[in-house]
Amino acid sequence: MQEQDVTIISNMTILGVCLVMGMCGITANIINITIFIKTGFTESINVSLLGLAVSDLLYLIFIIPWGVFLSLYLLNSHNMQWSALGFTLLYLVIPLLTLSRVTCLITVYITVERCLCFVIPLRVKRLLTPTRSAFVVVTIFLLELLTLVLPYLSLRLDWRWNSSLNRSIIDVVGSRRDSAELMRTRTEISVSSKMISLLALAVSNIALAISVNKQAKWRARIAVTASQRNPTAASSRPTDATTYRNRKLARMIQFLSLILFSTYLPSTLLDHIDLVLPEFSFNGQYKNEFRSFWMLAFVAQTLNSSVNIIFYYRMNTRFRNTFRKMFRKGAARVGIFPADSNTMDNTVAARTQISHC
Repeated sequence: MQEQDVTIISNMTILGVCLVMGMCGITANIINITIFIKTGFTESINVSLLGLAVSDLLYLIFIIPWGVFLSLYLLNSHNMQWSALGFTLLYLVIPLLTLSRVTCLITVYITVERCLCFVIPLRVKRLLTPTRSAFVVVTIFLLELLTLVLPYLSLRLDWRWNSSLNRSIIDVVGSRRDSAELMRTRTEISVSSKMISLLALAVSNIALAISVNKQAKWRARIAVTASQRNPTAASSRPTDATTYRNRKLARMIQFLSLILFSTYLPSTLLDHIDLVLPEFSFNGQYKNEFRSFWMLAFVAQTLNSSVNIIFYYRMNTRFRNTFRKMFRKGAARVGIFPADSNTMDNTVAARTQISHC
């Protein structure tokens, strides 16, 4: 792959996708966090989803300067005395990879939690309290932060000869003799973490789908039996409100897991290639391929961190109602809509009558 190809991919990735999607995703995750705080933490799932939103928000906050510095590199790389790519690798890409693993692990925990709600519904509320879920989420953050020690022990910015520019620039260099071994260890940890997470995600989703179907069939049998005994009984409905809500929540988690699995698979495969092909690295023989493919992988992960609000809104009634209430109040403050929902309904009805006249 030539430098020109890297430049084209970079322009499309940074200017066309990441910066715009990152800004939209930051706004969406701030809304998510606000709504989860407003709805309260009486249920453990809200704590877990809040942790996921925080992780996504931090990821997107780092992706914006990543795009800015890479844009500087593309526009003025030949005149700069330092490597924007090296700077982004050391201070932005490494935190981005760490936060991506946090997002992956929290999603796995949420999926397992929902699965247990169907497998052991009577005991799960005692096992997974909001306090315990908060402890799990905080522990995931802290453990992943510890993995930052290896790269920052191994790498630093210093003068390095750049053959394409025919001069020395400030770039990423190894700070120890065993830097290559330490970075390989970091890659192995990253690969193991993502592979275990994706495998656990797949198994949990299969178990969740089986559990949801089993409960639906059991509810249907109960409904048929009840309707035969008393056709007018209220219990003849196939599902009650709680069961319907749990099934919608399970479906939402399955969609989130599917998006995460498909968007995180490319980066996991790239980590595997890095292990088996040492020259596939930032400054290796295949550096152009390495940089281009990782840019595309970051686009996929940025998509995952930005679109969750769509699933929350469409598949979570409580989230949707809080969202509408919050924005109705905001619109009322600036005089766009009336604050009272009844007034709003009456206004809509009046407009309908006028349109029929």
